[in-house]
Amino acid sequence: MKALETIGGYIDQVAKTLTQVCVAIMAVIVTLQVIFRYFLGNPIFWAEELARYSLVWMTFIGAAVGLRAGLLACMDLLVTRFPAPVQKWIRVLAIALNCALFGFLLYYSIVLVGIPSVTSQKSPAMRLPMSYVYAAMPVGLILLLLQSFILLVETLTGKKGAN
Repeated sequence: MKALETIGGYIDQVAKTLTQVCVAIMAVIVTLQVIFRYFLGNPIFWAEELARYSLVWMTFIGAAVGLRAGLLACMDLLVTRFPAPVQKWIRVLAIALNCALFGFLLYYSIVLVGIPSVTSQKSPAMRLPMSYVYAAMPVGLILLLLQSFILLVETLTGKKGAN
């Protein structure tokens, strides 16, 4: 159990750091783009693309951070009306369904990244392989799946994970 907490904390810390890097990239690039476009009259042609791809990566990685912290949207109006033991099993069922959904999406996101039309495509401005951009899905879903599994074990054992 202690090992799972350590792994979950490490995953969360890495995901937070990567999310912060993506936000910093977006903030710097968009600011520079405004300065170059409106004040210097010479826009950075690849800035919007880099900001967009940073947003994509931030979204998928940040979802794992939100899941671990219990900050993702949930509907618990009905669940809170049940006694505590029933609430626990409803949470277990919800987390197990999340794991199944993330696993399903992970499989198809890996398939998507491997499609020849994706692997051969380059981004218009930066000429970056689009498979790098699409790779945000499997990476984020792996993090979500790992965090969900850890949350499931924590909820079943009654340790910490009652989100």
